[in-house]
Amino acid sequence: MENHNHKRLDDAIARRDKAAQTVQRLQGRLAAAEEDVAGIEAECQQRGVAPDKLDAAILQLGRRYETAVAAFEKDISEAEGKLAPFV
Repeated sequence: MENHNHKRLDDAIARRDKAAQTVQRLQGRLAAAEEDVAGIEAECQQRGVAPDKLDAAILQLGRRYETAVAAFEKDISEAEGKLAPFV
């Protein structure tokens, strides 16, 4: 019976140590993630985009891209039309 109790205690200590290691590892990952977020927020601010407005900025850039591509396609069509008599 005493060996069984000793094994239970050893097992509990091992589980505690493993949990402590897991907590340390997760704290390191959290610190790294927080540094990444701070870096991304700083980069957004350097580019003149508020980090909390990033979704709106992405949507605006998408609209500007679509408008620019449509204008380019229109210009290409016009150029093709003007070249058609010579082809």
